[in-house]
Amino acid sequence: MKRIKKFKGWGIYQNNNKEIEEYGFNVTVLHPDNMEYAYMCSPSDSDMEFDTVEAAENWIKNYDK
Repeated sequence: MKRIKKFKGWGIYQNNNKEIEEYGFNVTVLHPDNMEYAYMCSPSDSDMEFDTVEAAENWIKNYDK
């Protein structure tokens, strides 16, 4: 996973080709509570599965409501 950005405290990461093949999605979203340990996380720790960064950001925006 490669960190793309931090959005409202959440981590948004791009999965590499091996991770996409194994887990079946492109973008991992880590809960703010997990960000301290993000270096130990994998796509299996994702709160939701997304194919685009925009979809992840929209989900985070609605999660906070």
